[in-house]
Amino acid sequence: MLESARTTLSYINVPIRFTAGQFRGGCVRAELVEIQKADLGRKYARVDRRPLDPPPVVQLKLYHIHNEGTEHESEQEVQDYDNIQCLGLLCNVDLFPAVPTQPDGSSESGSLPRLPRQLSPVMQPIRPSNNYPPPPILSTDRFPPSTSSSRILVSDAKLPLPPNVHLDSFQISENMKCTAALSGATFVQPACIDYEGKKALVFPFSDLAVKIEGDFFLRYRIFDLFARTASLADIPVQAECHGGPFRIYSTKEFPGLQPSTELSKQLSRYGVRLNTRETERKRKKKASESSAIPTRASKRKATRILRSESECD
Repeated sequence: MLESARTTLSYINVPIRFTAGQFRGGCVRAELVEIQKADLGRKYARVDRRPLDPPPVVQLKLYHIHNEGTEHESEQEVQDYDNIQCLGLLCNVDLFPAVPTQPDGSSESGSLPRLPRQLSPVMQPIRPSNNYPPPPILSTDRFPPSTSSSRILVSDAKLPLPPNVHLDSFQISENMKCTAALSGATFVQPACIDYEGKKALVFPFSDLAVKIEGDFFLRYRIFDLFARTASLADIPVQAECHGGPFRIYSTKEFPGLQPSTELSKQLSRYGVRLNTRETERKRKKKASESSAIPTRASKRKATRILRSESECD
């Protein structure tokens, strides 16, 4: 029986020396950049599930580190991403509410979206480590099961990490996470496309919907199933980034969809399954609103009535 594989957050956004995987024997730094953020979405419904629009997309950049740990240390980006082995590369997302913080550090009253009980984040006790701040709460996360009998679990970080992250005017923590409110594929594999004149590895999340209304943003994390380091047996999470905010509307308030972006059309041409539109798609008017607008049939009927009244006179 295979042992469960776990991930560690010790190496996020820093150079990693690999002992297994496609970069075995080398030192590589990974970087994630959101190149297309979602603007809006309609609240998830089983009979009418609409994904975020436009679909969020992040780009993976890889840098080879030379003369690691010396004063001559330098890095060089991978020149041809066609040579990168995509098998095993995965990016996953977590959902957070976009809530501005007050000067005293508290969130605005009533601005946090109210989660149904089954979607509320589970609070776990934090175990302090020496004099360092406690690591983020991660023990409740689960990656999807692999095709084998093994599972990939998220472990606590091996190195101390701050429990809160400051993002511009936002202060976020793991216990604010509401990933359970996401529906669709939260783990995706990369696609190699032409982007800004050269090959690029991108992760398109074309099937994400949100089950609750409010303002949110996504956190992206990248890892390689086959990568290992010398000091740890766990799978290192190599990079993360936070996306831009978007709003989830109710069906009644949903304003409609804009034409598809050029990046969405490009992804579609490369075989990524997503819906593309050439024109704006506005929200359908309510029945009460449409009944107030005279139709051609009603206009013709009114004209006949006027004519018959004039003939009687």
